[in-house]
Amino acid sequence: MTMPKELVLVRHGESEANVVQKRDDHNVDPEIARQIMARPDWLQRLTPRGREQARNAGDWIRSNIGRIAQFDGVFYSPFLRTRETAAYACADEQVELTHEDRLIERDWGLYGKLTRKEQQERYPETYWEKKQNPMFARLNSGESLMDVNARVRDMQGTLHREYPDGRVLLFSHGDTMNAWLYEVAYMLPEEFELHDKTFWFENCTVMDFSRINPEDARDERTKLHWMRIVHTTKPNESPNGGQWVELAKRRRYAPAELLRQVEIAERLLPQEEPWQIQR
Repeated sequence: MTMPKELVLVRHGESEANVVQKRDDHNVDPEIARQIMARPDWLQRLTPRGREQARNAGDWIRSNIGRIAQFDGVFYSPFLRTRETAAYACADEQVELTHEDRLIERDWGLYGKLTRKEQQERYPETYWEKKQNPMFARLNSGESLMDVNARVRDMQGTLHREYPDGRVLLFSHGDTMNAWLYEVAYMLPEEFELHDKTFWFENCTVMDFSRINPEDARDERTKLHWMRIVHTTKPNESPNGGQWVELAKRRRYAPAELLRQVEIAERLLPQEEPWQIQR
């Protein structure tokens, strides 16, 4: 069995928490901002801008991929902002959508209840660790991205079994999409760190994977082999200009290559081993 012929992921539109958390100059009444950040993450709603972003994302999908109703499976994270995004993206199309818990956002724990400035002030160790170690840092009472990867790998198995020749659309979240990219592109941790520092899934970004060569429909692979990422709100700022790129195959390494890879971290203990306890 294979993965779907096409797998499309969409990040939700701008949420009320996005406004309060990301921008210190958000001009939101302090009491309203407190209420927004105090409520559970799954209850966050879209802003008017977020709703418009969702409509635009739906229009982009219809213009560049096809009608949403033509997908074999359409799934959404049950978080409210993602439900809203899916509904506004579908517009007047008659679509049956299925909720999927494995698409939920990374659990940001207590750390996620704060603005960016407050995160740095109250949890300086976590803030530093997340910047230095984005793949494995587990947030205060929350998850690491590697925890999210486990959900993604499990859902990949479902798609293998149930949609081997279909087209699937997933409405999800930024860090969950990061996990999909990490898994589908067979990244190493150091490759993800480079990606994490240079790229961000904007609200309503579309990530499109395909087994079929966009330049030659006769060229069909057994695994997802091509990818394009489009910021539907800022298409001119999309990675690779929003064009299709070929993904690397799953790589296998000789022992010598493994030794070259580990040189990204220098040895810190003296190599003559004087630190060992003499018995």
